[in-house]
Amino acid sequence: MTRMVKGANVPAPVEPLQIAVCRGRAPGAPVVDVSALLVAADGRVRGDADLVLAGRPHHPSGAVRHLGTAPDDGGPLLADWLWLDLAGVEPGVDRVVVAASADGGPFGRVPGLDIRVTTMTGAPVAYFGVDDATTETAFVLGEFYRHRGGWKFRAVGQGWTTGLHGLATDFGVEVADTGPPPNGARGPALPSPHPGPARTAPPDGGADGGFGPDFVPFVLKGHAHKTFAVPRTVPAGAALLQVELEDDNGRVQVKLLGETGDRGEELWRGDRTRSRARFLVHVPEGRPLRLGIRASRRWAVKLMPVSHAEPFTGHAHGHDLDVLRYDGPADDLHYRVDATDGADAAFSLGAVFPGEDPMTPRPAPAPEAAGGTAAGVVRLPGPALLQVRGRAFWSLNAASGAPVLAEYGSGRRSGAPVEIVNPLPGSPVILEYHLVAGLTSRFYEATETDEYGEERALLFPHRDGMRGRVLLFTDGRAGTRVRIRSVARWVLRLLPLESARPLAEGVRGKGTDVLVHRGGASVVSLTGSAGRAPYYRVEAGAADAMAPAPVLEAAGSRPARGPVPGEPGVPAYVTVRCEGMGWTLGLTGTDGPRPFAESIEGHGYDIVRYTGRPGEVRVECGEDRPVELWLLDKHFAPDRRIATGPGRHEIGPGPIQVRGGGRWRITAGG
Repeated sequence: MTRMVKGANVPAPVEPLQIAVCRGRAPGAPVVDVSALLVAADGRVRGDADLVLAGRPHHPSGAVRHLGTAPDDGGPLLADWLWLDLAGVEPGVDRVVVAASADGGPFGRVPGLDIRVTTMTGAPVAYFGVDDATTETAFVLGEFYRHRGGWKFRAVGQGWTTGLHGLATDFGVEVADTGPPPNGARGPALPSPHPGPARTAPPDGGADGGFGPDFVPFVLKGHAHKTFAVPRTVPAGAALLQVELEDDNGRVQVKLLGETGDRGEELWRGDRTRSRARFLVHVPEGRPLRLGIRASRRWAVKLMPVSHAEPFTGHAHGHDLDVLRYDGPADDLHYRVDATDGADAAFSLGAVFPGEDPMTPRPAPAPEAAGGTAAGVVRLPGPALLQVRGRAFWSLNAASGAPVLAEYGSGRRSGAPVEIVNPLPGSPVILEYHLVAGLTSRFYEATETDEYGEERALLFPHRDGMRGRVLLFTDGRAGTRVRIRSVARWVLRLLPLESARPLAEGVRGKGTDVLVHRGGASVVSLTGSAGRAPYYRVEAGAADAMAPAPVLEAAGSRPARGPVPGEPGVPAYVTVRCEGMGWTLGLTGTDGPRPFAESIEGHGYDIVRYTGRPGEVRVECGEDRPVELWLLDKHFAPDRRIATGPGRHEIGPGPIQVRGGGRWRITAGG
């Protein structure tokens, strides 16, 4: 977890986030109410709906929700939870402020007050603890604010002694003291805002379209066999269950148990080829949901509101059960199934529309495929919850989204070469791959052969993993021959360059992916996942480059920086290559590198700017982990190598890339 001091900021990923405002339990401690304010550029809320709190838990945009107080279960902490999707925040909102007010005493009597921000997968984003509270009765703990096309989180820690009144006044809100608080909310009544655009509150059922109740997600991890009951704090109704097998070569079986713990109904059976599934379950009224897990290795279970289903933004693919949320207008949905497992393969597609019971989806007019390949089109009249059930490779593509240019499957002899034709001759395309490991080894071979018969690696198991996106035809060739060995099944899809995710500050991802940046020459920084030390490699280049050039390499969670060459308006494509591990990319301008005139030191890949006179510098580094110094041109492209290894080297002023795996020091004139 990134621990912050007051005033510090960190990039915030533009994806759904969980925010917990925590505090300790203590006799006589004040009651704490948590809220979120969506603030415009003038520092004011635009209307009463821009205040989200326990009595009004949903913002009309669906971007912010108050999930309630976390179950205590006898533990030392209490937590109010917020759900925030920065991608869904309306353009008129400049900041999302997380605040709290105390009823019955000042915050100086609230022990252990802090704010914790994580992604939906539990990856840490920020942690800020308030340790200087005294007589304040309201606090702004932190805020999310727009920055260079992305978002950042700032640790604020500012308090008021006038309670909610003082906090609200600062954000242009008038608080009425008369009348009971609505919906059981504690403290003063909901605010009456300054004049602004009137907006309606969301219908009953909140921002999830009525598919199910909101609650704090429940997460449990274990090993081997376990029977458990979900806490009663999870309300009755539909919920989204995600089960993941965390170890290779394992097997898992999930059962829904009855009230007396009987043998129950099998919900899902997974193994190394089907290691994760998402599906809907019904939490019964009056008793907890009981589940049974039988597994040979480690597993993880997560129970979430249905509204936490991954959004379908035009393209999705998978190999098992999944639930997707479509929020767009009427569109044609193209589906394709590559079911090569004979009688064991199956696929079906269902849809639930707002107001309907998510446990009884309407079957889409798509055939239940069993063996072979099936394809077709389904008409979606509007927003819907899509439920996919398949034991085969499947893909869904919206007609209005970026199209799939071509698709190749493994319904052929293992290891046989496949001729792949470039659908956009002279231009690269994005290759999206999904491989399923064989029974004996997950170290596959994926090669391509050019027109002269030269074979070279296309994907690397230890670097690219089993699924992801890379660039293909970067040299503009019209075709290639691909051979994939030592896998059970595979699917390759060719996508246009428009399918690349935009690169902005604070972008998070997992595994191998392609992003696009149009802001000209920049510096990109990569921070990997904590824990084990995977290998990361970042490549960058323009679409017309012969091949993307490596700009940085890293291992573990230590940040590394490298140049993204380019000119404003000309797209540069950045590929992050990593075997299934998470990462965060930051982005700064060419004025971001650390300047030095006399001495500077660092670790690994970095960008620095020499401001001294042309002359000799001494480079110090480990003999077993030498570094290289590269002079960058005005577009931040590598111009020439000016140093290799330790010793004395001639350099001139300007931006310099340091490439190395260990510690280093550069001293002018030394």
